[in-house]
Amino acid sequence: MSPSDEEPPVNSMRPPTRVAQYLPGVYTLKRYDRSWLRHDLLAGVALTAFMIPVGMGYAQAAGLPPITGMYATIFPLLAYALLGPSRIMVLGPDSSLAAVIAAIVLPLAAGDEARAVPLAAMLSILTGVAIAVAGLSRVGFVTELLGQSSSAT
Repeated sequence: MSPSDEEPPVNSMRPPTRVAQYLPGVYTLKRYDRSWLRHDLLAGVALTAFMIPVGMGYAQAAGLPPITGMYATIFPLLAYALLGPSRIMVLGPDSSLAAVIAAIVLPLAAGDEARAVPLAAMLSILTGVAIAVAGLSRVGFVTELLGQSSSAT
């Protein structure tokens, strides 16, 4: 990785406008160095080729049709391109999500795939709303408390 490929420190990336604060991907795009494009496109194609089958497999493991895994992989990546603060971070489906979705959705769907898909969609929407409310409420500091050990003295 050359010095030009490295991300600047977080402090130097503070968006100057309120819109850029909520759409950091747009801010990054305005500052995008064209020399990164070839490598970014290659990385995007490779990542997509890897992540789509993984997402489809996790969807099937969660009791959903595999096609839902494809959509649940592609659309969040596109959304992250606009909303995400890092052009280097990689996001994608996770095996723990498959277990959580299966544990919540399958009993409610009672084996009906036609009910499982909207239930899983509603679960993801409600989770997103809860995360957005937590972010707007500035309760992110709680995550730092989770990693700290407590000892009785």
